[in-house]
Amino acid sequence: MFFSAEHAFSQGSFISVHQEQSLYYSNYDLKSENLWDSLRYHKDGKAERIEKTTLAFACNLNKKVYGWNPYWMGSAYQNYDWNLISDLCHFSYEVDASTGNASTTHAWMTDAAVTAAKANGVKVSLCATLFSNHATFLGSATAKQAFITNIISMVQQRGGSGCNIDFEGVPLSQSANFTAFMIDLCNQMHAALPGSEISIALPAVDWSAVYNVNAMVGYVDLFIIMGYDYYWNGSTTAGPTDPLYNFDPGYKYTLTKSITYYLNKNVPRAKLLLGLPYYGREYVTTSASIPTAVLTPPNSTTRTFSFVKNNTSGNYINQQWDPLAYVPYFAFNTGNWNQCFINNGYSLGKRLDIVNQFGIGGIGIWALGYDDGYTDFWNRIREKLSDCGTVPCSDTLFDMGGPGRDYFDNENYTYTIAPSGATSLTLAFSAFDVELNFDTLWIYDGPSASSTLIGAYTGTNSPGTINSTGGAITLRWASDNGIQKPGWRAIWNCVLTTGLEQTSNQIKFTAYPNPFSEQITCTLNSPNLSLSEIEVEIYNVLGKRLQQISSNNSSVKIERADMPSGIYFLKINTASGQQIIKIVAD
Repeated sequence: MFFSAEHAFSQGSFISVHQEQSLYYSNYDLKSENLWDSLRYHKDGKAERIEKTTLAFACNLNKKVYGWNPYWMGSAYQNYDWNLISDLCHFSYEVDASTGNASTTHAWMTDAAVTAAKANGVKVSLCATLFSNHATFLGSATAKQAFITNIISMVQQRGGSGCNIDFEGVPLSQSANFTAFMIDLCNQMHAALPGSEISIALPAVDWSAVYNVNAMVGYVDLFIIMGYDYYWNGSTTAGPTDPLYNFDPGYKYTLTKSITYYLNKNVPRAKLLLGLPYYGREYVTTSASIPTAVLTPPNSTTRTFSFVKNNTSGNYINQQWDPLAYVPYFAFNTGNWNQCFINNGYSLGKRLDIVNQFGIGGIGIWALGYDDGYTDFWNRIREKLSDCGTVPCSDTLFDMGGPGRDYFDNENYTYTIAPSGATSLTLAFSAFDVELNFDTLWIYDGPSASSTLIGAYTGTNSPGTINSTGGAITLRWASDNGIQKPGWRAIWNCVLTTGLEQTSNQIKFTAYPNPFSEQITCTLNSPNLSLSEIEVEIYNVLGKRLQQISSNNSSVKIERADMPSGIYFLKINTASGQQIIKIVAD
């Protein structure tokens, strides 16, 4: 599924992906799931629907996962992993600015995705959109009250949990009116529907400081950063939709900077969600190198995750990696150079790591169904944001400037590293350069900032290598609003106690590749044994058996689908002995 850049506005006029896609799909007057599916899936073999393999896990989310469900997604909800969604938001109640009534709600009262979400215990909300004529609406007491009355009634009748306000492009002149409207909406809905939840969609960069979130924090329940459109259809430089860290030295806006900005506007961490894109953007460019100029912008097309994974064009084969912004991309030539920036499972996982590192409330998804039929993103949510996940025994940690850029002003967070099954760990710093006496990293020997202080480090006084006495180390980092410096980088490693220590090669059994990403092949190289005579088991670092494998062939493939990143153990049992091999899912 994709839509053409021909439907976007001119280069000088920013338009968000929410508005861009709403405008595009409004050209279709389709009224049923089957009709929307017929638009997205074709029977010519070029865009067949992929049915998701259902994985049975009893996982509980420990963060919010708030997904917008656009009306044009048809029956894609049948592929949603309901255990890994806390909130589904129906997109959308389109506000008539003159009256406050809905020009359409896109079948909110009967939408099957909403019904399915409720049946699966997922909260449902109604998103209200207004992309223009803000002064007309916000200047009319009648229109505002009509909207508030309508949306409370619609949420109540549908058994919903609340609403999401997605008013984009509000002019600075209407900032005070918008704030007053949000407070009024919250007061009325909370009174009419006790326990209801009102959220607001916030721009990744609030260029004119229109959204007075500091005034709203006592009323609004959730603040969702639309963590995308950093590079958009009108960009003159091709770049990632959601750079985790800085991509281009001349443009320093990133996901980490956006989170820092809103936290410094006093949004409570539990109320702040980071919206992440399940789509990317493909540009026609002047070269294959990055960063590079867009050829006669606007000249780009959105690509959903499922579109790229299906790869019907054959262009999405040689995936490359930008180590600065932490984003994958494809570069290919079709008469002109093209670059497509889009997350994969690994890069999404790194964004979820940042959510945990900042300690904010969770994520938003634009949009549910854009990964239709693929489990890559579901697996990462399970791994990072639920109690089924494990913390890897080894990983790298940066300040919020990432591996190659300076950190930002006013960073402030506490983060605990506690690898699953670890009895102790080391934290080795390979770089440390912060503003002397003004920016400081505190390190504690234990699971919180109340644990024993190992040291406070500033300037170029590197912590070196830190050894814990137990299975956790806590870091507290704070920078002021003065000088930015290159910051710090560290790698942690741990000692595990699983009762599954790796043994020598007794049985001539190999596992390749190791580390592995999609699957690992286990091969028996002994002429005196067959796989039918041995038992192969897979354990995680906590010593829990995950799979038991048998085969009459000389090799067996283990699929990655339900295994988060981390360390695992293959246990091979035979009548004559036992072998344990450590494997790594990257």
